[in-house]
Amino acid sequence: MSELPLIGITGRRKKGRDVNGVLSVQGELDIDLFFTSYGHQVTMAGGIPVLIPRHSDAEVVSKLNGIVLSGGADVDPAIHSPEENPSLSKFEPGRDSHEFEILNEAIEKDIPVLGICRGIQVINVHAGGTLFQDIPDHANIKKPYDDRHHKVRFETGSILSDIYGSEIEVNSLHHQAIKKIGEGIKAVGWSTEGEATEEVIEAIEVDNSRILAVQWHPELLPGADPVFSWLIDQARK
Repeated sequence: MSELPLIGITGRRKKGRDVNGVLSVQGELDIDLFFTSYGHQVTMAGGIPVLIPRHSDAEVVSKLNGIVLSGGADVDPAIHSPEENPSLSKFEPGRDSHEFEILNEAIEKDIPVLGICRGIQVINVHAGGTLFQDIPDHANIKKPYDDRHHKVRFETGSILSDIYGSEIEVNSLHHQAIKKIGEGIKAVGWSTEGEATEEVIEAIEVDNSRILAVQWHPELLPGADPVFSWLIDQARK
């Protein structure tokens, strides 16, 4: 591929009233958005970032070379753990089903996918897995977003160990995490040490596909993160 790969990024949906500077008459209009740090990392890695609007059909995936499933609200517990207390989750209606459709199409067309924070949870639930509803010691939201909250160790021989080495220090903004692994999902990274003492799955890879995901926010850490280079390299193939 000689042209720069086109990387679709999923995002949040807000009402106009939730965004400063929007006219009051536009308060009920929908706005789709993502944090620019995702696009900045894609650009630094050599790709072109584009928003995947919520109303877009999954066929848009056929026009893309790679996908980032970004962070955001919780996955609706009714999908993966209906017996759990829904009050522990704040979810965004419509986002789960749309991202499942996008993921289905990516798998069908062998488009590489990078899941981040919520993205790792979407990929696991899509495969039939479940989530822990609340692990508050991992939600390091009272410190700067790039605060290195704990370490993550990787399985030797995994793609992510090739990307990062055996261990790295990461930030942490999540209060949910993978509980039961979904079908075809392989855990390859776990939290260790630091303030978040409870060991949880922090990285996964999907069998027979070009899909991997991490629980932390690499897009918010200083410098160009190598996991985005992995995505761009895969998108060029």
